[in-house]
Amino acid sequence: MPTVADHYDRLLAAHYSRMFGDHDAKVAEQRALLERLGLRPEGSAEALDLGCGSGFQSIALAQLGFKVRAVDLSDKLLGELAARRGQLPIDVVQGDLLDALERPGPPAELAVCMGDTLPHLGSKADVERMFAGCRRRLAPGGRLALTFRDLTRELEGVDRFIPVHDSADVIMTCFLEYEPETVKVHDLVHTRSPQDGRWTLSASFYRKLRLSPDWVSERLEAAGLRVCHREIARGLVTLVARSEADVGRDTKADTSAANGG
Repeated sequence: MPTVADHYDRLLAAHYSRMFGDHDAKVAEQRALLERLGLRPEGSAEALDLGCGSGFQSIALAQLGFKVRAVDLSDKLLGELAARRGQLPIDVVQGDLLDALERPGPPAELAVCMGDTLPHLGSKADVERMFAGCRRRLAPGGRLALTFRDLTRELEGVDRFIPVHDSADVIMTCFLEYEPETVKVHDLVHTRSPQDGRWTLSASFYRKLRLSPDWVSERLEAAGLRVCHREIARGLVTLVARSEADVGRDTKADTSAANGG
């Protein structure tokens, strides 16, 4: 059974960035989100990007003035980030994000785990371990920002087939198969040979956790991270939590969109 790392190494990493269109445009989108959430440097300016991929959030954070430690398992995606960071203060670290949180390092003003990385963890216990690790690594008053898909609501029939990317040479489709605690995510990638024009299908699957916004919020609070912002739009959950050491300035908000939850 392929792990998440296997799935990315064998199939998805080679096509990951193209799923999101223009890389610079995606960075600008993420920078606008971070600014809207008020996530600008206030103290040490140290930031952790957990599961950074090809760097949409890492580059945005660095542009805002953070010194970023970007962690991911995929050497290919980290290579893309390294090629794009230029002179920005981004330290690229290959490894498991849970292990990275256990290593010594300066207290972080901000940690982010965005782009649906959270459900990639192996179990709910690993999610709780990540929250505890973030709590230890965050400076007093430091914040953790999460985005993830709410997969607790099942799509049915043909709605489980999701078009991901369509260009002259690559067509990507995702198929979802629901299990009690996880979703089997099947990625189907058709590529056309530049030599003879023939199409080849590559396919693989991995599992994502089905995490509800309420459960994640409860586990953040249990870890000593007070949820100070929560929104749900079209199934995408955005949460910001602050270290218990400095929560008095924030008011918990729930701006769930009507069509998202």
